[in-house]
Amino acid sequence: MDSSKKLDLFAGALFLVLGILTLIVLIPVGVASPGSVEISALSPEFWPRVIAIAVVVVALCLMAESYFLKVPEPDADEDAEADAVYKLDTLPGTLRTIILIFALFLFYFALTTLGVVASSIVLMLAMMLFFGERKWYYIVPISIILPILLYLFFLHVAGVPMPLGMFETLG
Repeated sequence: MDSSKKLDLFAGALFLVLGILTLIVLIPVGVASPGSVEISALSPEFWPRVIAIAVVVVALCLMAESYFLKVPEPDADEDAEADAVYKLDTLPGTLRTIILIFALFLFYFALTTLGVVASSIVLMLAMMLFFGERKWYYIVPISIILPILLYLFFLHVAGVPMPLGMFETLG
């Protein structure tokens, strides 16, 4: 196992321990919570618990990736050629930033018309294409499934309804 994989494995283990300690010790000891809260997202311990669980999941993914993923080492010629192609296809940083800001403003204004889910699907699809991802079998499912899962999480777990825009009348 090379040094970068060992470092990733160590970082994953460290964050796993920190996430578990947060769930078991820090949140119960450090967060005062009333007996019952009608909307779970309003409980003082809800969001710290969600973040700690996310840290544990990401740490487990990092550890699994560093342990199981085998990455072939590129030749020096292939690496230099890939860098040259990337530099030719990349827009200047200032222009990329302006395009991103414009896209986020469009997203903001689309929220009232299309709602959070539909606007997020379009934004994610556009951003993945903008940043160079060309594998449609990744782009389309992630762009559709992730906003829907986040919507379901906020609606059913957090108890916070999200605006659906023109699609609210369909439900």
